[in-house]
Amino acid sequence: MRKAIQKDINDKKIQDAEDEFKIKIESTWHIALAKLPIVYGFDFAGTRTEVEAWLELKNRNFEIGKYGDTMINLSKWMKAKELRDTTKLPTFLCVRFKDMDVYTQLTDYTPMEIKWGGRTRLTRDWQDIGPAVHIPIEEFTKF
Repeated sequence: MRKAIQKDINDKKIQDAEDEFKIKIESTWHIALAKLPIVYGFDFAGTRTEVEAWLELKNRNFEIGKYGDTMINLSKWMKAKELRDTTKLPTFLCVRFKDMDVYTQLTDYTPMEIKWGGRTRLTRDWQDIGPAVHIPIEEFTKF
């Protein structure tokens, strides 16, 4: 595993932020979020009695209006499609901005653009820069 990602996994502040957002989603959607092993390439399975959805959670350190879109790396987008196509369950991208929590269902029809970029301001290592899927903010719904 990349040392840079391992550092994030072990960072208490990052984990606390994810846990706080997870709890909000669970209480809002009345669903339990079970952390997925890293091999799945996605954060959580949404469960009641059975798995009902796949969720990727992102925390952004800026306000929702700063950019016209938000992004995930292309490999996450591809993993969402693989999970969706294989299991026939929906995939969601949930984003916590400084001022608002939002989500969108990822589908084959979600408007998006693929651009070169990624984590440029706080780059951890060379693997943080690459193809990224940019999804317009208008595609997101407030929690």
